[in-house]
Amino acid sequence: MLVELVVGVMELLAMVAMSVNGNRRLPESARIQVPWASRWANESKQAGLIAFPVTGAAIFVLFTVLLVTVQPRGQAGAFAPGIFLPIVLCVLLLLQIGAIEKARRAAADAQ
Repeated sequence: MLVELVVGVMELLAMVAMSVNGNRRLPESARIQVPWASRWANESKQAGLIAFPVTGAAIFVLFTVLLVTVQPRGQAGAFAPGIFLPIVLCVLLLLQIGAIEKARRAAADAQ
């Protein structure tokens, strides 16, 4: 359980670093796509860059509460649900990288 939490924290830090990097490199007119909310489909730069780490933090808190409260029963080699935390955060990080790259390309094409 501890390994999953440490990896989750590292992925959250990577999301924050990607947002800071995107904030520095993207022009103010850039639009970030947020795929999980249809009305946010093409948000402003600040809202799009904030949405990914905030969503990752909410998922991290949810999974941490579940991991602490729901202990797996049975043998030590049984399936551990904690493995889903790093996987979900990794998918979210990849979505963020793709959204920032797409915004960078769109801003470069507009100029």
